[in-house]
Amino acid sequence: MSEHRVLDHLGLAASDYDAAIRRYIPAYEEMIATTVSLVDGEVIDLGTGTGALAAAILESKPNARVRMVDIDPAMLATARARAARFGDRAQAVEASFDAPLPPCDAVVASLALHHVPERERKTALYRRIHQALRPGGILAIADATVYESGPAKVRSFEVWAAEMGKHGIERDEANRLFAKWAGEDRYYPLAAELDMLAEAGFAQPECFWKYGPMTVYGAYR
Repeated sequence: MSEHRVLDHLGLAASDYDAAIRRYIPAYEEMIATTVSLVDGEVIDLGTGTGALAAAILESKPNARVRMVDIDPAMLATARARAARFGDRAQAVEASFDAPLPPCDAVVASLALHHVPERERKTALYRRIHQALRPGGILAIADATVYESGPAKVRSFEVWAAEMGKHGIERDEANRLFAKWAGEDRYYPLAAELDMLAEAGFAQPECFWKYGPMTVYGAYR
């Protein structure tokens, strides 16, 4: 996997990411809050970015410890600084999605796993997560799930563009951004994601929350 750089992909510095993501992502705060509500204990945050999800978990769950994993050193530095106030409850690790995972109680990923485009590789990642989770542990993924064609895809992007419009992003600009992101991101339908989780060994994959294209899905071990 080539290294993913937020600066190249979104045209943003790590320090600008948090403000921009709220303009780009529908119901972002609700999506993050839903993910936080599902986890506790020893948590691995894959593709932690600026550490927003990790910090939210550490803030809300005093017994949680979060291993923040990202391949982008600039983002990881931002996450490390953000989580510094939590002391040794937060650990920053520079690694790819293909790196081994230690035993844990939960794995989370926020707007990160769409950077794994190949179905076989994503299923293999889910399998490694299943193996790393302790019994009763949970995988919770916050990301876009979109059909590749048809009216459901059209509707998802209509909702997405309308929400961006509330933040001053015109429809033409939204369409330009969608086209740009499509060059690197791969959004699978929710049904396909749940199938991959089942293939990876999760007995009861499910959707925990959904608004337009944005989804929190996963499974218990």
